[in-house]
Amino acid sequence: MLGFDFVLFRDGTGRVACLSDVCIHRGASLSKGRCEGDRVACPFHGWEFDGEGRCQKIPALGDTKVPKRGRIDSYPTKEIYGWIWVFLGDLPEDERPEPPTLLPEYHQTDAWRTTRMVIEAPVNWTKFEENSLDTAHLSFVHKAFGNRMDPKASLVPIERTAYGARVARERTPPKPEAKSGILGELLAQPRGKTRVELEFSILGLCHRINPTFRPGMAQVVFSASTPIDPHHTRQFGLQSRNYAIEPDYDAERLEGRRVAIGEDIAVVSTVRPAVGPTPFSEEFLTRADEMETRFRTMLFRMIEAGWEIDYAKVEAEWDRKVYVIPSPERRKDPKNWVHEAVPMTRPRDPDFGWHALAAEVCQPVAESSE
Repeated sequence: MLGFDFVLFRDGTGRVACLSDVCIHRGASLSKGRCEGDRVACPFHGWEFDGEGRCQKIPALGDTKVPKRGRIDSYPTKEIYGWIWVFLGDLPEDERPEPPTLLPEYHQTDAWRTTRMVIEAPVNWTKFEENSLDTAHLSFVHKAFGNRMDPKASLVPIERTAYGARVARERTPPKPEAKSGILGELLAQPRGKTRVELEFSILGLCHRINPTFRPGMAQVVFSASTPIDPHHTRQFGLQSRNYAIEPDYDAERLEGRRVAIGEDIAVVSTVRPAVGPTPFSEEFLTRADEMETRFRTMLFRMIEAGWEIDYAKVEAEWDRKVYVIPSPERRKDPKNWVHEAVPMTRPRDPDFGWHALAAEVCQPVAESSE
C-alpha cells in the first residue's frame, strides 16, 4: 500500500493489527514470519512484536528487557463490510474521521444480494478513481450499458459533501438487445431514462454508483481503491442488487463487473500523463467533469499541505534505505525510532487535517467550451 509493505495479523481476541513489514533488526519481512499468540515473530531471528509494534521478545537475549527503541510503526484498523480498513498516517484518534459507510444495502440481506470481488489494475489510483466519477465515458467505453446514440450528459449541479460530492443524473438506456442474461430478460421491454446516483469520498478512496433501471429495480456498486504504488491500484468492490437475488445469479453478475472494469482499464491504462493528479491548466475540462474536478481539487489541497509522498526520493534510495509511513505513536513520541519517516514533497502544514479539509470551500471553476 502506498508503495510500502505491511504485515497484518490477529491477536487472541480477533483484533486486527497492522505494522510496517520491515523488521528493525536486520530488515527481514515480518509477513513471512508466523504468529506467536498475540504477536508476530520475524522469520529471521524470531523477534516478536505485539499489535502496538513493540518488540516483546528477542530470543537470542533470553529474558533481557527490550529497550524502548525496539518498536515498529503500528497503524489503526477497523473492519467494515468484511474489509479491513487501515489508517496509514500519524494523526491522533480525534483527528481521524470514520471510514465512510456508503452501502446500507449490505445489511439488508432480505431484499438485497451482495457479491464481492477484488481487481488489480496497472493504472494510477487518481486516474482510476476519476474514471469511476466520470459518467460521460459510459456511452463510449461500455458496450453493455453505454449508448452512443444519445451521449449528451445530464448536467445538474453536484452536491458537495464534507469529503467528496454526490450527484444524480439521467441517461438514455441502451437498446434491450445490448443486455444479456438475467438483465436481458428483466429489461427486455423498452424503458425510460436510467437514473444514476453517484457519490464519492476521498476518505478510503471510495465511491458509490447506484443506477435505477426502472422503478423498484436497482443495483449499487461500492468500491474502495488501495494505491499499491504510483502505477498500480487494487480495487475492492461490493455489488448489491435488489433483483434476481438468488445465489445462482452471482457468477453472471460478477462476470458483468469484470467485463466493465476490464473495459475501463483498457482505456485508463493508455491515458497520459499516467500519474495524477494532472494540473487543471494541462487539460481542457468542461461542466460534465465537475465530479472529477471536485476530487482533483481536494487532492491538490492535500498536496499543498504536505501530504504527498516523495516517491522519486524513496525509489532513488530504495536499495539502501528503509522509509516507513509515520504512525500515530511516532507523532506522540517522535524520537528514538530505527527507521526514518517517509519524505514528503512539501513541508507538512501543522494546522491542516481531515477536519480542516472538510471545512474548506475550495472548488475552482473548470474551463468550459460552452
